[in-house]
Amino acid sequence: MKKLDTSLSKLDLFAVYLSYAFRYLYPLVLIPYYGRVLGANGYGAVLAGMSLSNSLWLLVNFGLATVGGRELVQSDHPGKNDRIFREHFTARLLIGVPAAVIGLIAAFRSEVISSVPGAPYFIVVGGILAAFNLGWYFASTGRVRTSMMIEVMGLVMSLTLLIVFIRKPADLSLVFPLTFASGVVQNGVAYWLVRRESTGFLAPVRAAFAVIKSSTTIFLYNGTAVLILAASTYILSLMASPAEVSAFGISERLIAAAMGIMVPAAQVLTPKVMFLVAHDEARANWLARRILAVFLFGAIVGVIVTRTLSEWIVPLAFGHEFRPAVPILNVLVFVLPISVCTRVLGLYFILPRKLERLLLWTGFASALLNLVVAIPLANYRGAEGMAEARLIGETALLAMLIFGVWRAGLLGGFFGNGNAVSLDARLARSRD
Repeated sequence: MKKLDTSLSKLDLFAVYLSYAFRYLYPLVLIPYYGRVLGANGYGAVLAGMSLSNSLWLLVNFGLATVGGRELVQSDHPGKNDRIFREHFTARLLIGVPAAVIGLIAAFRSEVISSVPGAPYFIVVGGILAAFNLGWYFASTGRVRTSMMIEVMGLVMSLTLLIVFIRKPADLSLVFPLTFASGVVQNGVAYWLVRRESTGFLAPVRAAFAVIKSSTTIFLYNGTAVLILAASTYILSLMASPAEVSAFGISERLIAAAMGIMVPAAQVLTPKVMFLVAHDEARANWLARRILAVFLFGAIVGVIVTRTLSEWIVPLAFGHEFRPAVPILNVLVFVLPISVCTRVLGLYFILPRKLERLLLWTGFASALLNLVVAIPLANYRGAEGMAEARLIGETALLAMLIFGVWRAGLLGGFFGNGNAVSLDARLARSRD
């Protein structure tokens, strides 16, 4: 098994961004394809199903990937890696049972989803299956390129199956079974590659519950907020027409694809920052600032380009029946720079310092605010209201994170001015 390399590996970054090129190409090909083949109503059903599936994925993952990755980075004994693998697999199984029940109830509550034959079952099982992805395990044991190759294979297979079999609106019922099939193959390859690294899949239930407990704070910070955001399209499907769902869903998917640019870098850089915080805090802060500068610049460029060209690009790519998505996209695009700031602060600065209390109250409060605002706005203003609620929620999260970091005495360190105060003293202050 490879040992984690803490240097800034350009080869690893190239590998993950090469895979991201495929990940980015995937929605760029599928979104207009779905829009033109299935129509606005059919694509609205697909988006609602994907929203619910992604929500179940986040629920079952429950912050386990972050906690497991952190444990693996700090482990240098194969026996400990085996224990971590089995405990995290068992933990996902335990969460998956109630998640399946919740998912089926939610799927059948949505007329948009339940009107598609068989869709509720494949949506629920597919979302839970995605949570068993081993990307966290490969990345934290120094095999980023292996993880990326598996992901690219899954994307290519899914794209091929969908384009071959989805040819007319009546093929809508095939979308979710085909997506599920590609997920099964992708996970099958990953688990086959690690078959000799573990003595099995199951761990004592008590140990699995302990892992779930240790992941709860991460879930409440990252998972709760992201879970509600991922469920936005599903929530809208309960209150609006398929056309409204489609208009919001397309815009949300485009913003999610843009934010996804940060994901490959995180797979390489997060373990490095976590290691550096304990060994060279000044360098860790410098790396976090560098990451923020690069992605914030890209987000600002994205806002300018989107606001300038959306009136022309959306109808050209998806057809004129998707023109109502333009004003929604023009609102949602402002989420980009705000989300970049929140993700860098949370993932590269707060999380490596194990400031669980700060993560807990900011994540829970912003998620609750987003939900409280989203329901009335979506009910009265439809897709535009949901977009406005998303923007309000992200802004509130950023404000709370900045306040929490400032109160903990860490803000100066982030900007390169606060390294005179010891890390232990800062952490003690943050817990007051």
